[in-house]
Amino acid sequence: MLPALAGTNLIYGLGMLDSGMTFDYAQALLQSEMLNKVLRAIQGMSVSDELFAYDVIQDVGPGGEFITHEHTFAHMREQSQVKLFDRRSRETWEASGSQDVVERAYAAAREIIASHEVEPLLESVQSELEAIYEDAEARQVRNREA
Repeated sequence: MLPALAGTNLIYGLGMLDSGMTFDYAQALLQSEMLNKVLRAIQGMSVSDELFAYDVIQDVGPGGEFITHEHTFAHMREQSQVKLFDRRSRETWEASGSQDVVERAYAAAREIIASHEVEPLLESVQSELEAIYEDAEARQVRNREA
């Protein structure tokens, strides 16, 4: 959080362990989720009549509650969405198998590895990469011959 608040333009190392000598997919997913919260926090809060909800405040009135109000329901997920951290009640969590956040992260990592498909490069990009590779190969041959 501190580098982000200080205005850094690079936060790296997601998933890295042992000074970058080891990588852990689950840790990368957990840290990515945490980094998303940091990035959301440094964006600041949006200010609008809709979000201030003056009409809702008047509708609810003194002593009322906002939790069941339609406006609250419509906006409740805008601030903090997580995929790995489980915010359900303990009873619900236990009934669904008590999987902790690390287990959830490894399961998510395995799912990504099993199902992710890389989109092919544009033909022009692929051609340019092949030309760079061929040029490098030719230079190596010339350097060996020299």
